[in-house]
Amino acid sequence: MSPQDAASQAAAPRAPGAGRRGLDPRARRGIRVTAVLLLLIVICITLVVMSASSNGRPLDPGSADPDGTMALARLVRAHGVTVTATNDPAETANEPDPADVTIVLAHPQRASRQALDRLAQLAGQGSDVVLLEPDATVVDALGLPVTVTGRVPSGTPSPQCQLSEATTAGAVTLGGRSAFRATGPDAAELTMCYPVESASVLVVVPAPRAPGRPREAAGPGRFVLIGNAGFMTNDRLDEQGSAALAIGLLNRHRTLSWVTPQLGAPDAVARRGLLDLLPDRVPLACLQLGLAAVVLALWRGRRLGPPVPEPLPVVVRAAETVEGRGRLYAAAQARDLAAAVLRATTRGRLAERLGLPTRTRPARPGDTGQPEADPAALVASVATRTGRSPTEITLLLYGSEMSQGAPAAAGTALATGVTDEALVALVDQLDALDRQVAAGPDRQVAAG
Repeated sequence: MSPQDAASQAAAPRAPGAGRRGLDPRARRGIRVTAVLLLLIVICITLVVMSASSNGRPLDPGSADPDGTMALARLVRAHGVTVTATNDPAETANEPDPADVTIVLAHPQRASRQALDRLAQLAGQGSDVVLLEPDATVVDALGLPVTVTGRVPSGTPSPQCQLSEATTAGAVTLGGRSAFRATGPDAAELTMCYPVESASVLVVVPAPRAPGRPREAAGPGRFVLIGNAGFMTNDRLDEQGSAALAIGLLNRHRTLSWVTPQLGAPDAVARRGLLDLLPDRVPLACLQLGLAAVVLALWRGRRLGPPVPEPLPVVVRAAETVEGRGRLYAAAQARDLAAAVLRATTRGRLAERLGLPTRTRPARPGDTGQPEADPAALVASVATRTGRSPTEITLLLYGSEMSQGAPAAAGTALATGVTDEALVALVDQLDALDRQVAAGPDRQVAAG
């Protein structure tokens, strides 16, 4: 490239914004907000998927996850107990010897009322039915003389009861989910262990003896209600007396049937919504993300100062605006609309010059949106000022809409046409009328 070419390029004017790099600040801000929202959505989906994949089987004896119970199942097998796992509570009806079986029902709210009735029958025949974290609907369906309280603070209480399994285990970390209180006339027969805030986290309820069972046969079974089964999980089984308590409750018989009903059963005793099906950590994670978003917004908001005026990148002259608007009218072939705009603008200028009061009139095509003077008063004032015929002025300022068939004056017939020549003639006539009003009657007489 020659020096002359380089100099000519340097001296050539550049288009506005041609020297700027990057996107507009608004576009960059929109991209950042979109990226943050997408990131939050991806994080929430990832948390849900991880919870569904790695922690989707809590209290499952076949799960090695932190909230599974595989370690407890192996310890119970080491004590000579046969452990079976199933998802169908109806399979417990096929037990050959109900008096020598322990049935663990995880997530009892998923079971049907018929399944709970069958468990009550097995308990009356000598089975131990262990309910892990039952809610009020399960307790009411079984007719147990206890009420379920809300969440209780976590702690490591001592048993404070005569249950052999609890006294052997000693203190256990419990609390958090729910607890139980005794109610009804049979409250004296209950065994309440591990009290937390006037409620007990572990309750043993003797089951009524099945009708027709001989007195010398094995004693009736029992219901064991555990408000928080976290001490049975792989993650907490080695804390304090958790393993001793769990094994003591589950190895009283030679057979252990661990029942985990399927999620979303149509005949479940407690129907839950979508939010209830989410793991506990998902709402907490979403809350943390929300707090992080608020902190980020406050941090970014502190960097915003007061508004700073900036010069316009391009100055558009009035003549260019008029030409551009004229091209739009020409492209749309809106000659009638252009004529109406010219008349409305002239009427407003004449009313202001003559000092006439204005009022808002119904909107019509071509109106500028500004209040206008009364047509009769405006025509009369202009006629007096210029000495011209009111009919001619009416047709010139308002067109054929107010002439009502009045004959057009000389030079105004073209104003009502739709050709470009008629539009130019209308402009000339309106401009001449404006000059006559500005000159006044004295100067018009002198000029005449």
